Amino acid sequence: MKSVGVVIPHFRAPAALEKCIACLEAQEGVAVRIFVRDNSADNVLYTRAVNEGLRRFCFGGEHDFALALNQDAFLRADALREMVAAMEAAPAAGICTPVSLTADGKVNWCGGADAYPLGKHLVTTPERLPKAPYESHWANGACMLLRTAMVREIGLLDENMRFICSDSDYSFTARSRGWKVLIVPGAFVQHAPAGTGGGAGHALNKVMLQDQLYFAEKWLSGDLYRRLAFEGARLPPSAVEESVALIRRQIRQLTDLGA
Repeated sequence: MKSVGVVIPHFRAPAALEKCIACLEAQEGVAVRIFVRDNSADNVLYTRAVNEGLRRFCFGGEHDFALALNQDAFLRADALREMVAAMEAAPAAGICTPVSLTADGKVNWCGGADAYPLGKHLVTTPERLPKAPYESHWANGACMLLRTAMVREIGLLDENMRFICSDSDYSFTARSRGWKVLIVPGAFVQHAPAGTGGGAGHALNKVMLQDQLYFAEKWLSGDLYRRLAFEGARLPPSAVEESVALIRRQIRQLTDLGA
């Protein structure tokens, strides 16, 4: 039986975490080894928390796959089995995600469209989902299965993006190195996009803007992103410059407010 290492960034939501772990322990055909990075006292936010888990699971040779999972993401019992099977059938796939559903069964993620400045989710109805796994421009970090061989090749997530953007950044990094990002339509997770904890307010908004700014400076200044991204053809240099200037102004405003 395959063993998958799972890292869960946790922030002050014990009931959600308990349900998340119960869903993991109910997985069919796959064993899980769970690492909870508790951010409740020293909140290192999403990216550093995930990387702590990946260091545990990706470099010892014990696991072929590692899962980054939000505390409020609840996997169906056959989800990991379906995801592992899809990855094993596609050796060039480095990342895969399930289809994300609302609590009432509506699809709220079945692929990544625009990645910048905020990720746009592709949606459809369950009955219109493809039957076979298909490629996506980027993966949703709320539930993201990584091939450990890929992690060893391309490295960990970029911690310069602390809360958002690091999942799409990692997807583009993987794709630029020849790895594929897959959506597995036979795997489902219940998740309402709301972040991985961290509280609200000016301070977190500033972090998110700084993440967007770093992502822009890293990717949008050259042609590689325009070839890889869903929205690439709609991002001439002038549009990027205007967007970056706006983000910088927003950061300054939040700084003036004491964030």
